[in-house]
Parts: sequence; C-alpha cells; structure tokens
Amino acid sequence: MGVTFKATVVGKSLVTDPLGNRGVRLDLTEEKEAPPPVIISPEGSTSPLAREVMPVINQVMQSLPFIRPGKVTLQRLTLWLTEDEWERLEQKPEIGDEVEVKISKN
Repeated sequence: MGVTFKATVVGKSLVTDPLGNRGVRLDLTEEKEAPPPVIISPEGSTSPLAREVMPVINQVMQSLPFIRPGKVTLQRLTLWLTEDEWERLEQKPEIGDEVEVKISKN
C-alpha cells in the first residue's frame, strides 16, 4: 500500500551538488479546498468602528491577487533528480504541468 496524489510543477531548476554532479530540482504543490472565510457583517456589529472598517477590509481581501476563493496551495514535495534520472523520463514535466506522485515501498 502506498500514497498517491496529484501535484502541479511550480518550479524547475538546474542544480549542481557539492560533488559537481548536475541534476534537476522540481518543486511540486497541491491545491486543496479551503474552508470558507469567516465573514463579519457590519449589520450585526454594535461597534461604530467595526461598521466603518469592515467594508475596507472586505475590499482589501477581494483585491489580493494571490487569494483564490475556496482553494489553498500547499507545498508538497521538492524532488531532486540526477542528470541520468532526468534523461530516463519519457515525458519531462514543465512548469504548470500536473503530475501524479506515487510513493510505495516497492
């Protein structure tokens, strides 16, 4: 029995280890469902300050480009491949590609 998950390649770079061997580093992330945000309604608030600040906070949260409603990106794995291992891959993943990661004992 093993573990399998889908991940997206978000980074790919050529690396050289301390012994001078070349390789490829792949950074993989996984997108998961995020819990819904907690929304505070100014109507239910008794504080005048909260009623004034909440519309501004809501606008700022909506304008942030890195926040996706309902999704969160998690760093899952950094994979280091030797030059030989990289060359043996039939299909070499590029940034943005979705890959399936399988980890098992055999």
